[in-house]
Amino acid sequence: MKPQFQHQIVTSFALWLDHAILSRGEAFQNIESTFYYQNDERLDPEFIAFASPHKQWVTDSSIKNARVINSIKINGQTVNRDQKGVRYDYNNGRVILPRILASEADTVEGIYAVKDFNVYITDQTEEELLIETKFDKNSRFDQEVTGGVRAYDQVVPAVFLSYEEGYNAPFAFGGEDRTISSIRCVVFAESSFQLDGLFSILKDLNNIAIANVGFNEHPLNEFGDLKFGSYDYKDLSDRYYNRENTQSVFHVDRVGVSKLNDKVARKSHPGLYIGFIDFQLNAFRFPRGELFEPKPSRPPKEQSVPMAPFGLVLGPQLPNPPSNLSLFDFDLPRNPENLKLGINIELPKPPKKLTLGSNIELPKSPEQLKLQHQSF
Repeated sequence: MKPQFQHQIVTSFALWLDHAILSRGEAFQNIESTFYYQNDERLDPEFIAFASPHKQWVTDSSIKNARVINSIKINGQTVNRDQKGVRYDYNNGRVILPRILASEADTVEGIYAVKDFNVYITDQTEEELLIETKFDKNSRFDQEVTGGVRAYDQVVPAVFLSYEEGYNAPFAFGGEDRTISSIRCVVFAESSFQLDGLFSILKDLNNIAIANVGFNEHPLNEFGDLKFGSYDYKDLSDRYYNRENTQSVFHVDRVGVSKLNDKVARKSHPGLYIGFIDFQLNAFRFPRGELFEPKPSRPPKEQSVPMAPFGLVLGPQLPNPPSNLSLFDFDLPRNPENLKLGINIELPKPPKKLTLGSNIELPKSPEQLKLQHQSF
């Protein structure tokens, strides 16, 4: 099945919510820490994981002063994000390294920005979140660090958002409807100050417009790493937001906040403060027509290139010469000791006595020669 409108609205809303909390509330901290080896059976055997004490990491480079991690140190040596096949799992707060690059005993360190509120898209009901689910605490304060946060566990403080209900109401002639969508956020905070601050940020965003960035623009891949090495929500929103096209935006029609009774909260999740934020979103669209696929008005501000796999060289690779190089695969023939030009051909032997002709006498020496005519 291809992505539908509900997929678009949930993805777009989650990216907007995360950006709004980080930018308006400066709800993050920059941390430098050691990463710890983490056994993960879900990874391919050629990879090894090192986890930080915190999750989730900030991915949005448009957040002012946030240190989006782009390098690590392995045994004191800096390795940038686009080198040697290093993967960054932002949601789980860890790095994934090729085993040929690191081992369990190596020291891995890095600097990253960690969110004050993690954001999760969930299909769990409120009862399951409040009663049945137990969370790891991702405290940024007075935390005794003994290892990395376990992968794939949901960690609080956090905001769990879920699509509650939706319906279409007639709006204009020609088949245009107003699509009303209700999204509920269940908030787990460390303090009443933290919970009240989040309430204040989000309820002030009533009547704001949210860009429909589609489903496929989610910035993370299967490793939890950035698809193209960088992510800027402000640039993403600007590229998809179009005032002339009503189907390219959602409108926040109503925001309501409420708290769970402290006695109930202490019984279900001691030490946490729990609240609820309800959003009603409006979108004006033609639901009975072809599904609208949002399209950007321009390319990204920064043309990022996907990370290269480990060992890739852009250019011709010359082979290494062998240690013993021979220009020929055969041996040159040696001169034979007895060379014959023909087959069974014997050269004639020179005669012992050579006779130039029969009965021919050679002239005598000049001493015996007498001139016949001595007068001139």
